[in-house]
Amino acid sequence: HERPSSLIEEGPNTVAPPATVASLWKRRNTRLHLLVYWIFSFVVTCIDEAFPLFCISKDIGLGLSEVSIGKILSISGVIFAFLNYFVFSSIVNKCGLYPSLYMGAFLSSPMVIFIPLSIVISNHSSSSFAVKYDDEGNDTLSWPTTIFLSFIMSWNRIFAMTFFAGITIATNRTVPTSHRATMNGLSMLGGSVAKAIGPTFAGFLVAFSASSGVIHPRVLGSVVIFAMIGLLGLSVGFICLFCLKEKGSEGEKEEDKKLGIRKVQISMPKK
Repeated sequence: HERPSSLIEEGPNTVAPPATVASLWKRRNTRLHLLVYWIFSFVVTCIDEAFPLFCISKDIGLGLSEVSIGKILSISGVIFAFLNYFVFSSIVNKCGLYPSLYMGAFLSSPMVIFIPLSIVISNHSSSSFAVKYDDEGNDTLSWPTTIFLSFIMSWNRIFAMTFFAGITIATNRTVPTSHRATMNGLSMLGGSVAKAIGPTFAGFLVAFSASSGVIHPRVLGSVVIFAMIGLLGLSVGFICLFCLKEKGSEGEKEEDKKLGIRKVQISMPKK
């Protein structure tokens, strides 16, 4: 007997209909994984946009030059390059996929809440940590402030990459093999939209904190910016912790039945 064309064999004993965006969206676990990935992509893009604006602004930030900002990002990039693989592999090997995903969410973007402390370090009255300027008006950022910001940004990037790697693997496991191409296309589409909206939101947030008059820009401006972004990142962690489930739960099996994905017994011909 010929197998119906509307069914696709998944490995030795699983049959699934062709993937569509609608069928993928009906799967609750897949939908939650995609939404978490999109929200986190939005948060990471907000950080990448808000941090340079904070550094360059004299009203709500440090008033740094492009050279000093580049120094901070370069140091954080070097730390990220050396430690990223070691941290990710160690966490996954010791904790497993989903615990590493939770750790990535909780230990990455929420840490940007501490970025405003760099102003305190920079303006410390009893030390020489403050940002100084030479005769040409260029800033000479102190090493304590540089090291602190480089550490925060590299820490955020390392655990953000841990999260992205984990959520990618986990999301692929929520669908049959033949559905993964469609699912990854949908994932990238939503992620691109989220990354496009992120800079707009971050720019508006920085502009509002600096010039709205509602809050004192020097005292609370940077706190409002990074507290809001950090809380968004923290919400991603709680969504992951309480909503994401590994493949094979009873609810997912029921969804598979409704969508026509089923196990079949294939008998091998006798020789």
